[in-house]
Amino acid sequence: MNHRGLGIWAAACLLACGACRSSGTSERFSQDGIVVSHVVAAEPVAAGAPADVAVAVYLTIANEGDAADTLVAVESPSAARAQVHGEMPSGGMMMMTPVASVPVAGHEMVKLAPGGLHVMLESLERRVTAGDTIPLVLVFRRAGRLSVRARVVRYADLQGALGVASAPAALTPSLRLVRSDGTIFDLADQRGKVAVVFFGYTHCPDLCPLTLANFAWARRRLGARADRVRFVFVTVDPGRDSPAAAMAYARQFDSSFIGLSGDSAALAKVQQAFHVASWVSHDSAGNILVAHSATVFVVGPDGALARMIPHSEADVERITAAITDVLGT
Repeated sequence: MNHRGLGIWAAACLLACGACRSSGTSERFSQDGIVVSHVVAAEPVAAGAPADVAVAVYLTIANEGDAADTLVAVESPSAARAQVHGEMPSGGMMMMTPVASVPVAGHEMVKLAPGGLHVMLESLERRVTAGDTIPLVLVFRRAGRLSVRARVVRYADLQGALGVASAPAALTPSLRLVRSDGTIFDLADQRGKVAVVFFGYTHCPDLCPLTLANFAWARRRLGARADRVRFVFVTVDPGRDSPAAAMAYARQFDSSFIGLSGDSAALAKVQQAFHVASWVSHDSAGNILVAHSATVFVVGPDGALARMIPHSEADVERITAAITDVLGT
């Protein structure tokens, strides 16, 4: 993503160019149906010169219009480089990887939050501390350039600044895709049960089979309670994973598992609902590489998202404990 230039500096003047002091209140920034709020930067804890320190910025984007939009670039006069990053699997490890764009469907909300997508600012012009603000320009394909301010807070205050403490009822994600027999699987029809959802692809060499194997072990540990749980695998690679392929892959791990696919538009809508990022690239030999978020989602009997387990913590014990907790008595 491109970062500097006269246009950036002009936009930054609207923000009292450079890092300044914040009043501590949460601000909303809007333009052409796009509303950005809870723009928060985590105070860097690493020592060293500003140029050696990176700062993560988190925010919420709400699209109040009917037309879809896409965040395509981020700029800041206070940093040499600004990019959206995501935590993606690579070689069996979770790595921070640049994300080319972030889609925001009409009447949908996307959160750039810890453990997922975020804006990474590198080579700051000066060190920032709690109470400062950092000017940013978010570039949307439809809404254009939107100037915002990121309020710098301490890590200890990060969740509250992001609105987590005052958040409304848990997100109720929608998931409606085609099964291998042509019928529709609708997450809304699973009310009364717990659904454990993971996004991946059938050609995945490591993280996907490991996660589904952990699902299978967790199901065994649940015993009779497993009848109240649905384990769902959703592909992010519809070009190669048909509904039949997704179902066959999931059932290699347990005959009760559900594997789902669909066309690109349907899958994009589901990924948007769960705030899951993925993209396809090719290596030097022309082989297809798919990067994707590796979070395990636990949806409660009421249809609301009850737990999010990052890949680094998605072992059998934690998955089983999360399901047991959500199941209750």
